[in-house]
Amino acid sequence: MGATANVESPLESIAWYAWESDESESNWLLTYVDMLSVVLAMLVVLLGHMAVQHLQVPEESIEPVTSVESVEVIEVTEPVEQPEEISIQTLQAEAIPTPESRLITAIETQFQGEIKVAEKDFGISLEIADVILFESGKADFLSGAGPVLMRLAMTLQEIGEANIAVEGHTDNRPILGGRFQSNWELAAARANAVTRFLLSQGFAPERLRSVSYADTHPVADNQTAEGRAENRRVNLRVDFL
Repeated sequence: MGATANVESPLESIAWYAWESDESESNWLLTYVDMLSVVLAMLVVLLGHMAVQHLQVPEESIEPVTSVESVEVIEVTEPVEQPEEISIQTLQAEAIPTPESRLITAIETQFQGEIKVAEKDFGISLEIADVILFESGKADFLSGAGPVLMRLAMTLQEIGEANIAVEGHTDNRPILGGRFQSNWELAAARANAVTRFLLSQGFAPERLRSVSYADTHPVADNQTAEGRAENRRVNLRVDFL
């Protein structure tokens, strides 16, 4: 029995069959992997560094532009204000003269101060000094009044149909004897004389009106001779239809 316990196994007697430890082979493999990792890490760092250097261009390497043709010129202009929109009706209204504007132009051009013209709220005011039409204190036309009134009537008829109020005005000096007993009567007679003349030239009666204002509508100071002369007048208030 003791001899049997000491008998060696056939496999144990063969030296080449004995199990060998693989510890040395495993250590070598780990060292190789670590080395590859380090190499790869260094390669990544090197490539990153080269990329950064490639992107950073030194100022000395920038060459100045010498060709004018290669430079794009951008012109900066101030914004231009757009004109306001003008309607066709406005343009037509401005392009076509009104009867009022035509009358003002005609009076200023043809009468050279014999008749004063002004635009009022009611229409156009035509002022004729009494010295052009009448003698002092009378309502009979002077010899030179006819041609002036004739040209005025033709001008009014050429421009268009209108309502016309003929107004007689005097200064504030009282009437002393003669045909008329007051400035009211004198102013009325003078306004009626001009109205009758317009009727004789074909003006429609329903478009005419004769009014006496005497000395109640002065345009100047009655204390001076010049002022009284301005107040003695016949006005035509023209309102085109």
